[in-house]
Amino acid sequence: MNILLTNTLLLFLSIGWVSDKHPTINEIENTYTEDVLIIADDLYDLQIKIETTGNKHNLVFDIKLHKGSQFISPHAKRDFTGKFFMDLGDYTNLKFEGKIIETPMSVEEFDSHPFVFGTVNWVRVNTTYKQPLKLYSQRDFEVFGRVRFTIEPRCSLEEIPFSISYKDGKMKLQKAKC
Repeated sequence: MNILLTNTLLLFLSIGWVSDKHPTINEIENTYTEDVLIIADDLYDLQIKIETTGNKHNLVFDIKLHKGSQFISPHAKRDFTGKFFMDLGDYTNLKFEGKIIETPMSVEEFDSHPFVFGTVNWVRVNTTYKQPLKLYSQRDFEVFGRVRFTIEPRCSLEEIPFSISYKDGKMKLQKAKC
């Protein structure tokens, strides 16, 4: 009886301990519908898509923040490890053109927190980022990219992979296969 009680208690303790950990990106709701990648987290929702107007393409990130969460804008002048950042693994066929457009624009402010202690552009409201893309090839291709930022107050580095394919003259966002 004592062994059964001890094993049951250990099982409940281990379940409680595991459920308190931060979910990995694979455990977060991650869906892909109609060329839109949607990440739903308890502190933010992120939608990634491609907007095409004529022969112009923009990679668009819509971020909705929850529960007082925040992250550092890509327009912050100082270097921060968790600043909003995105890249493409291969720039042969497709490149970022110009600077990323942030709407609404974040405002530089002084933060006295010991890890910051200086000026920073915190993003605390729902924000859209548009990154113009320049196409360098008319051949079919696929490139892999990622967006990365640290979400506060959880202080977790979020890294979301995606891919962009170009096939038969059409550019599409896809869920990363890896």
